[in-house]
Amino acid sequence: MTTNEIRTKFLNFFKSKGHSIIASDSLVPKDDPTVLFTTAGMQQFKPQFLGHIDGFTRAATCQKCLRTDDLDVVGKTDFHHTFFEMLGNFSFGDYFKKDAIHWAWEFLTQELGILKEKLWVSVYKEDDEAYNIWLNEVKVPGSKIVKLGDKSNFWPSNARLNGPNGPCGPCSEIFYDYGVNPNCPQGDKCDPDCSCGRFSEVWNLVFTQFNRKDGGVLEPLPAKNIDTGMGLERLAAVVQGVKSNYQTDIFVPILQEIKVKMENISETQARVIADHMRAIVFGITDGVVPSNEGRGYVMRKLIVDVTNITYQAQADRALAHTFVDAVIRTMQAPYPELTAARTNIVEAVKRVEESVFDLIKEKIPELVSEFSKFESQTDYAAAAQNLGKLMFFYKDTHGLPSELIHKMIRENHSILHNMYEEAARVEQRLMEEQKNRSRAGSKMTGDVFVNQDFTLNLPKTEFLGYQQTKADAKVLKILNDKQEECTQADKDDEVRIILDRTPFYAEAGGQVGDTGYLTNVIPAKAGIQNTGSPIKTFGDDKIFKVRVTDTHKTNDIYIHSGTIEQGSIKVADKVQAVVDEPRRRAIMRNHTATHLLQTALRETLGSHIKQQGSLVDNERLRFDFTHPKGINPEEMKKIENRLGEFIRRSDNVTTEVLPLEDAKKKGALAFFAEKYGQTVRVVSIGDYSREFCGGTHVSSTGEIEAMKIVSEGSVAQGIRRVEAVTGKSKVEEFLKKKQGESAAIEEAQRKKQEEMNNQKAYFEKLKSSVDEMIKTGENIKGASLIVRSLENIDIALLRKLSDLLKQKVKSGVFILGAKGPQDASVVLSVTDDLVARGIKANELMGKITPLIDGSGGGKPQLAQAGSKQPQKLDGALAQAREIVAVSLRGTPDQNIRG
Repeated sequence: MTTNEIRTKFLNFFKSKGHSIIASDSLVPKDDPTVLFTTAGMQQFKPQFLGHIDGFTRAATCQKCLRTDDLDVVGKTDFHHTFFEMLGNFSFGDYFKKDAIHWAWEFLTQELGILKEKLWVSVYKEDDEAYNIWLNEVKVPGSKIVKLGDKSNFWPSNARLNGPNGPCGPCSEIFYDYGVNPNCPQGDKCDPDCSCGRFSEVWNLVFTQFNRKDGGVLEPLPAKNIDTGMGLERLAAVVQGVKSNYQTDIFVPILQEIKVKMENISETQARVIADHMRAIVFGITDGVVPSNEGRGYVMRKLIVDVTNITYQAQADRALAHTFVDAVIRTMQAPYPELTAARTNIVEAVKRVEESVFDLIKEKIPELVSEFSKFESQTDYAAAAQNLGKLMFFYKDTHGLPSELIHKMIRENHSILHNMYEEAARVEQRLMEEQKNRSRAGSKMTGDVFVNQDFTLNLPKTEFLGYQQTKADAKVLKILNDKQEECTQADKDDEVRIILDRTPFYAEAGGQVGDTGYLTNVIPAKAGIQNTGSPIKTFGDDKIFKVRVTDTHKTNDIYIHSGTIEQGSIKVADKVQAVVDEPRRRAIMRNHTATHLLQTALRETLGSHIKQQGSLVDNERLRFDFTHPKGINPEEMKKIENRLGEFIRRSDNVTTEVLPLEDAKKKGALAFFAEKYGQTVRVVSIGDYSREFCGGTHVSSTGEIEAMKIVSEGSVAQGIRRVEAVTGKSKVEEFLKKKQGESAAIEEAQRKKQEEMNNQKAYFEKLKSSVDEMIKTGENIKGASLIVRSLENIDIALLRKLSDLLKQKVKSGVFILGAKGPQDASVVLSVTDDLVARGIKANELMGKITPLIDGSGGGKPQLAQAGSKQPQKLDGALAQAREIVAVSLRGTPDQNIRG
C-alpha cells in the first residue's frame, strides 16, 4: 500500500464517520505568534479548541508540519524529520474518548490490516476511563496496556506541573511492536516507554478535557475535545513492512537520485539531504524565502547544511538545487502546487548554495592563515579558549559551516588537534549563549494556547464593517492596562473592550485596524471627526466616550484598544461604535490599490511574483514580493502606466463568499501566511484581479483617483518591496515634495559646481605664484622650507599645491595652511630624500596638531590636519616653521636648492 493510498484511506475513513475533511494549513501559521512554523495538525483548530465552533464539530486532516527541535538527530535515527505529514482527527465538544479509541483501532486493524497482536497501547496513569475502554471494550490484553506519567502521557508534556496554562489533558498512544530487540537493556521488561527501537509510536490520542490555571489547577473544560496525531511516514513504514521511514516509497526515489549523483556519500548524509530537501521544497512553496532571520533563516540553514554535505563529499559544483525535482515528482500527486512553484524553488536554493560555495572559497584560506598562528603557542589552555572563540566567530559572523571548520582542525593541524576538544566546548558554550540571547528576544513562546484565557467562553464577534461604519453594540468584557478583567473603567484608563458586534475592522491581511469612538452620545455628524456639539441622550454625568486607537482580533473576537476620554464604561453597557470614516476611506483606497499593484507586477515581471507581506494604512501601502532583482526604469514605467489605466477604467470591485475549492477553481490568488477557512471571501476587480481577501475596499477603481509608486528596493535576499500612495491630494503632496527635493538637489549641485569652478580658478591663480613661494623659501642645509597661509581654499587644493611644489623642488618641506570662517586646514609634505634622512611628515604633524587644537595624521611623505579654531592658524604656522627648521638643522649638509 503506497503512502498516497494510506493518506486517502485515512481521510475517507473519517469522512465516513461524519468528519469534515479540512485541507492542510500552510507551513506558515497565520496570526500565531507562538511558533515559526505549523508543527502539529491541531494548530489550525486553535479557535475551535477554545470554544469558537464555526461550521463543523468534527474534522480530519493530513497536515504539513515542520519542526527543528530534532535537527541534531535527523538522518541518524529511522524516524526523526524536519518536514513530515501528520494525520489527525479532531472533535470539538462532540465525541470523546470512546469513539476516538474505537475508531483508531478500527482504522489500523481493519482498514490497514495491521495485526492486532503487533499493537500495544499506553494510557495516562490516572486515566481509568481510557484504560477500561482499551481493556474491556477493545479487548487489548492488560499485558499490552502500559500506564505512564505526566512526561509521556499528558499533553502538553508535564503541563500539570510546569504549564503552560490553557487547554490540556491526558493522552493514549498506540505503538507498533517490531519484535524483541536482543540488545535491549530492559530484556523481557521492555515496553513502549523504552527507547531501544523495538516499539514505534504510531498514533497519539489526546483527550483535551481540562483548562490549566495558575498553580496547576485543572478546571474541566465546558466542552471536551479530541486531538489526535499520527505521523504518515511512520505509519507508512509499518504498513509497508520496513523499520525505517527512509525505506518507504516517499523517500526511496529521492535517496536514489542523491546516491546516483554523489557516489561518496554516506547513508546518514543521504538521509539528511533527503529530509532537508523535502522541508526546503515545501517551505519555499508556502512562501518562505531563504534569508538571515526568522523563518527565512531556517530555510537558509537547511540549504546551507545540504550544501555543506555536498561540499564535504567532494562535489565541485552546486548540487542541492538539482534534488528539487526528485522531491516534486515524489510528492506532486497530493500537492500539485509544488510543480507550479518549481522554478522559484530551484532559483532560491541555487542562490543560497552558490553563495555558500563562494564563501567557502573566500574564507578557507583566511581561516588556514588564522590557524597557523596557533602552531607556535605553548599555553594550550589559553590557546584552546582563543581557538574556540575563533571557530565560533567564523561560524556566527561569516557563516562558515561548523562541520567544515572541525574537519579542517581534525585532519590538517596536529598541534590544534590537541586543543580541539576544549576548543569545541568553548565554541558550543558560545553558541548556546547566542541561542539564549535569541530566545530571550523572541516573541515565539512555543506555547500554542498562550494568553488565550480571556477569550474563553466568548461568542464570535459579529463584524458589520463591510456594510456600515456605525453600529449599536453591547460591552461583553473590559480589560485594564494590566490585561486584567474588570467590570468598570473610568476616565483616563487604558482599556481593551470586547463587544458583541462591531463595525471596526480588526488588523488582518496587512490592513491596519480601525480607529474611532465608543460612546453613548450620538454624534452630530457621521464619522465623529467633527468638533461640533453632540446630541446628548443622557445626563452629562452619565456620558462616556472611549477613544479607540486600534482594533485587533483573536480567534474572531474583536478587541478595541483605547483610552476613556470621558465618564465611566461598564460591562453590559450599550454603546454606539463609530469608525473614523475619512481614515477608513483612505485605507480602502490603499487596499484596493494593493490588489491592482499585485496584478501590474505579475503582468510586467512574471507570474512568479508572490506576496510576502503587506501593509495597508491610511497614509500609504507597502507590498513585499518574491523577485530576484530590482525593477528597472522601463519596467517601472510599464507598471505605473498599467496602474493608471486600471484607475481610469473605473472598474467595479466586487466581493463574494465561496467554498474554498470553488474559489481556487476560479483562479483566486491566496497569499503568504494567510489562514483561510472552508469558505472564503473573494475580491474581484474587472476580469484581471481575483484574490482571497477579508479586507475593506472601494466599490470602483475610480475612487482611488490617482496612484504613485514612491519607492522600490530590497528587504531580503530574493524579496523586493514597493511602497505607494493613492488619492489626488496624497499624490500631489508627494510630487510637490519630490519637486522640492529635486530643486534643492539641483541648487546644491549648482553651488557645488560653482564652488569647484571658483576653486579651480583660484588654483590657476595660485599656480602663477608657486615660483614666488619657492624663491622666498628658507634654505636649511640644502633643503627648502616653505610655509604659507592661504585664504578660502579647501584641503584638496592644498594637497594639489603641495604636489606642484614637490614637482619643482628636489628637496624640501612644505607647510601650507588655509583659513575659512569657521575652520582651518594644514597640509605638510616632505620630499623622499628628506624622508630617507628621517624627516617624516606624520611625525612633524603630530607636533603641529596640538597648536591648532585639531586632529589629523598621515604618512611620512604627506600628512594633514583640521581645526575648528582658524584664529590659531597663523601662530601655529610660525611655530611649525621653527619645529621643522630644528629638525632640518639636525640633518647632514646637502647642497641642493630648488
